[in-house]
Amino acid sequence: MRRLWGHLAALLVLTSVLVVGPSGAACACSCAEPDPVENTAWADLVFVGVVVDVDRPAFSMSSGDLMTARLTVEQVRKGDAQGHVEVKTPVEGPSCGFDFVEGNRYLVYSREGQTSLCSGNQLLGAAPEVELEGDVPVAVLLGGGAVVLLAAFALWWVLRRRSAQPASGPTEAGTGQAAVAGQADPDPVGQDEARPDGQDSA
Repeated sequence: MRRLWGHLAALLVLTSVLVVGPSGAACACSCAEPDPVENTAWADLVFVGVVVDVDRPAFSMSSGDLMTARLTVEQVRKGDAQGHVEVKTPVEGPSCGFDFVEGNRYLVYSREGQTSLCSGNQLLGAAPEVELEGDVPVAVLLGGGAVVLLAAFALWWVLRRRSAQPASGPTEAGTGQAAVAGQADPDPVGQDEARPDGQDSA
């Protein structure tokens, strides 16, 4: 029996090492020295733009999940673009994701709608003169939904309490009135009955 418990303990330790071990080692993104010539040759679109919106996944399962940055195009240096352009990049740096920030101006190198930390993108500074799109944050949406649910529950509870209350006493009032009427009005049959001596009660 002790040997069995020993084998189980060893198996548990080995399983813990296998499960925890790989997750503890995080790989950092490693990029070569930026080369504008090579970056331009790699990209099919090179432009200067201002980030007006960043759409991150609500529930990210991996650092390799993609987020979408929407930029207002100000200048195109390679390719064809106008108005707004959307580029995708990993959500986190360990997967070489580029950290776009709303309201900043960037020189962006993208290929097939994607870019990364190793693509040679450059921060050119803030652009307060450009209006942001300002989507409603997910946290605000969740909070609003919770408020609506609480209000609905409170309304349901109030209606339930009102329906559970006994009805007001029309029946009791009617019973009382009938009893009073019975006391006030003598029995008409008793009045019309003849007296025992054969004379009328008049």
